[in-house]
Amino acid sequence: MSAKPKNKTPQTRGKQPDLIVAKIVSEFKDRTRAEIRKWRQALEMAGDVNTPRLYALQDLYDNLKDDGHFISQIELRKAATLCAPFHIQDRRTGEIDEEKTKLFMTEWFYNFMEDALEAPHYGYTLLELTDPSTMSFTLVPRRNVVPTLSLVLPEVNATTGISYATGFENTLIHVGKPTDLGLMANICGQLIWKRNAQQSWAEFSEKYGQPLITATTNKTSQGDLDKIESMLTALGEAAQAVLPEGTTIDIKPFAGSDAYQVYDKQIDRINTEIGKPITGGTMISDNGSSRSQSEVHERNLDGKIAAADRRIITFTVNNQLLRIMQACGLPINPETDEFIFDTTVQLSLKDYFEIVTRLLDKGYPIPTKWISKTFNIPIDGDPKPVQQPSPFQQPPKAQATPGGFLANFQ
Repeated sequence: MSAKPKNKTPQTRGKQPDLIVAKIVSEFKDRTRAEIRKWRQALEMAGDVNTPRLYALQDLYDNLKDDGHFISQIELRKAATLCAPFHIQDRRTGEIDEEKTKLFMTEWFYNFMEDALEAPHYGYTLLELTDPSTMSFTLVPRRNVVPTLSLVLPEVNATTGISYATGFENTLIHVGKPTDLGLMANICGQLIWKRNAQQSWAEFSEKYGQPLITATTNKTSQGDLDKIESMLTALGEAAQAVLPEGTTIDIKPFAGSDAYQVYDKQIDRINTEIGKPITGGTMISDNGSSRSQSEVHERNLDGKIAAADRRIITFTVNNQLLRIMQACGLPINPETDEFIFDTTVQLSLKDYFEIVTRLLDKGYPIPTKWISKTFNIPIDGDPKPVQQPSPFQQPPKAQATPGGFLANFQ
């Protein structure tokens, strides 16, 4: 979806460098079993002073980020920012510019925010403008980026790469600190232990999930024994068997320790350790002990963690994206325009109506059209003044009418 307004043709600068993402070679990614040893080695490679490399750590991220609980926490935190209202306003007057805001209310900008919001989780993020006509940005693979050296390696084991320190001011967006490895650097250990626990539980279920079936017989011929063995093998599926005379079957259920308490409790504990650093609590997506505690965790996400994410987007847009949009020919001026999220308190329609009613009672003039549009009430014409009786006005005295019941006694 294009971000260009009518009668405006986005233009790129005269000498645009070749796309960095087009020079990256597609290579094999390590999808083998994740281990604690691999995690520690990947951290050592990423922290190497002379030749830091991130491909091992980023491959481990890609291998582990398909965990269901991890996905739910990441999507929940990102949605808290993606669903927040925003606008473009004048830096001096604070007046909202609706036309310029419409440039951002399109698919390209929400895709841009979604990529930028991954920086707190996966580390330093580099986005490249690949199509100025639609303002499409492409994520430069993190496994090929060396942030501390401002290099992009065409191959992960290359000794030289593309320096983006200068010359890419109007095409590259930088999100996060060059030394930041993301929250995943701390969560990888928990995700590995959780996967191992699930695998061990699956192996346990395969071995002891079904009861042990034994047969006792007085037959000694090999043919009878083979027949009994085949019947026992089919018994687990057919639940019936024809056995020689003198043969008895004994079904022995597993009588060991409760595997549910061993494996499920471990997985549940790991889920809490995964959720806390991402969303700041465990009761937003999981069952909580009380509603009040769940609301506290929800406020931590909306009021603190999501507010920090929105601040990252605000700085990135105002300091980098607006300049790139101006260079592409869009009617944006970084010196006078400002991107900002709407931080006003959202009231219920009932509370909002009560405030408006009190203002009207105090005599403040509020346009009828605004009231009709805000509260979705069809209002025809201007309001008619309602005469209120004065507290000093005496009520009219009742006058006796001739006739009636008392007239019979006159």
